[in-house]
Amino acid sequence: MKHVVTRLSWGLRRRIVAVRDRRLYRSDRPGFPLWREYGGWAVRPDRGWRSVRWVTPPLYYTRKFAASDDSGATDWAMEKLDIG
Repeated sequence: MKHVVTRLSWGLRRRIVAVRDRRLYRSDRPGFPLWREYGGWAVRPDRGWRSVRWVTPPLYYTRKFAASDDSGATDWAMEKLDIG
């Protein structure tokens, strides 16, 4: 019985909780991608505990740019990360 419960809990975690473990959106190298979240733009690490969107706050977040202004948001993110 314990084996069945363990398999069911593992399956539940795999399908619902750990969607980020599927690595569908991850790159080969870790980085800081820019995401459109909750009406604004967010910079999150590609891996680690802060990559979980619904649990942790992003590194940087702004609502200054519209959803269609991805070049402005990209410039803002590069400025925040001291890239450019």
